[in-house]
Amino acid sequence: MITDRFMQESDETILTQSLAQDEYHATTNVDFFKEQGTLTKVYELDGEPVLFSRACKALRLDLQFVNNHAARKNMQVMLGGFPALVEKARESGFREIIFNTSSPLLKKFCTTRLGFTEVEGDELRRAL
Repeated sequence: MITDRFMQESDETILTQSLAQDEYHATTNVDFFKEQGTLTKVYELDGEPVLFSRACKALRLDLQFVNNHAARKNMQVMLGGFPALVEKARESGFREIIFNTSSPLLKKFCTTRLGFTEVEGDELRRAL
């Protein structure tokens, strides 16, 4: 039977061992799963832990410029308006902002000026 429950302190040993031997997460610390503002659940099969799932509150944005060719205005508005968005998101308990774009110029602007990181493909993320 599959069950789930919130992670407990007694789960840290098995999580530590799992992370240490994982080729993708060997540098991840157990504290990542205990950060304030996150929830970690343990999924079990017949009482045996199989999966740790960490969740955090993320804000997904969709951006639409009135005129893609008005680069100066678009940049000015983003530089002026984005800090307030970030602050409001933090106050509301969000841990990161995510959005997708296929525009190379917007990707470059967001990574160099707004603190986003390109994750994979067209996805950009910024931790709060």
